[in-house]
Amino acid sequence: MPDYKGEKFKNFLSKKSISAIKASEILGVSRQTVYQYFKSSALERETVNNILARFGVNEEDVFGDSDLKDKRLSNARYIGDPSIYDEVGETKFTEISPGRYRMGTELVPVYAQAGYLTGFADKEYLEELPKHYITVDRYVRGKYRSFEISGDSMDNGDIREAMPNGTIATAREVKKDHWISKLHNHQWPNWIFVHKTEGIIAKQIANQDVKNGVLVLRSLNPDKDKYPDFEVHLDEIEQIYNVVKRELK
Repeated sequence: MPDYKGEKFKNFLSKKSISAIKASEILGVSRQTVYQYFKSSALERETVNNILARFGVNEEDVFGDSDLKDKRLSNARYIGDPSIYDEVGETKFTEISPGRYRMGTELVPVYAQAGYLTGFADKEYLEELPKHYITVDRYVRGKYRSFEISGDSMDNGDIREAMPNGTIATAREVKKDHWISKLHNHQWPNWIFVHKTEGIIAKQIANQDVKNGVLVLRSLNPDKDKYPDFEVHLDEIEQIYNVVKRELK
């Protein structure tokens, strides 16, 4: 008799390239419930029946002791997609040609930025955000997010570095344990800061006082009367991202 371990259900999904998000849609449950299934040492009979019915498979296909066979997998109603998923079930990469991949990120448009400060750690908030896709030549690690730039503070007319109004900036989060050392701003000069009171700020780093945890931020716009340099303390910051790709409007 098969044992109904959640790990076997997780392996079944992995072999079919079905994400936790897609599985939750097929099963009619929340993504968090799917994650709970993965951790279970003995799924309830009702849950097992739902899995078998919704995926159109039998117990051996999902919970059997032998490896899943291709001929049995081909009987499932949902074949899956060519995406590769990370460990929490979010789409990261889809191969579009040899050595070229489409990477998906959450996009924080201008209209959603007011709620980002309280929602950036909320899965439900993030799931409501639209997706943005960029093309990369390899799998990359880390947390990536895309932000819509508003205003002209980062516009100096130089297409090599400017981020004018409407630009989509895709950026990689810098973990907090790296903030105690100098932020590297040579290869990637543009940054996104999530400030506790000012919200999302797109700027460059003019100076860093590592000892006191103070950054001097600057705008690219040459009008320094309107856009002067200013200081921020790292303890006022929730997240820091370095911009790796700009897509001008």
